[in-house]
Amino acid sequence: MPESPSTIGEPFAPTTRWKHGSLPVIGLTGAVGGGKSAAAALLRERGAVVIDADAVGHEVLRRPEIAQRLADRFGSGILTADQTVDRRALGRIVFADPAGRRDLEAVVHPPMFEEFQRIVAESERCGEGPMIVLDAAILLESGWDHACDLVVFVDAPKEVRLDRVRRSRGWSAEELDAREAAQWPVERKKARADRVLVNDDDLAKLTLSVDRLIAWIDQVETVPPQ
Repeated sequence: MPESPSTIGEPFAPTTRWKHGSLPVIGLTGAVGGGKSAAAALLRERGAVVIDADAVGHEVLRRPEIAQRLADRFGSGILTADQTVDRRALGRIVFADPAGRRDLEAVVHPPMFEEFQRIVAESERCGEGPMIVLDAAILLESGWDHACDLVVFVDAPKEVRLDRVRRSRGWSAEELDAREAAQWPVERKKARADRVLVNDDDLAKLTLSVDRLIAWIDQVETVPPQ
């Protein structure tokens, strides 16, 4: 996928320290099954405003005009009886079709990015929390990292990640590999991150890592070059 945010609008206007004002925007991503949701929860407990990209995406798919555009592209079979998008049906189509996935993203990513902008602006206006966290599995693939001040990647050993997705989603090793193949390689993502957190099911260690991350962010004086 392209590494620029050209399909989702321009990044927020820069300021002297953070790109968006007084609060840093942290892009949170991770390996499939890496446990970034646990890291996001710890950051939320510490006052961060967490933007859940999946939840925003689901809200966008409920919009009638979006549902109609997707039905025009993928057929009426992706709609439920009440004319909303059946995400499972849509997912079955685009997961096996890279061109279809790109067409889907061209429809849903711009309004998702607009919602991210709205939440960031509102959080800045209200002065909420120590930071804003954009929790997004495809943060880098979508180019959304260009709107973030820092990128944090949550990782775990492959065997831990496989055990998690087996228990939580019923996935096999082959399913995990297929899902990972639809995203950037883990090592490529880690190389683009400013910090890497390891979440190997030791909550105390993850909690310490999150607290150290917050302390480190407090010491960052300028936005690292993108």
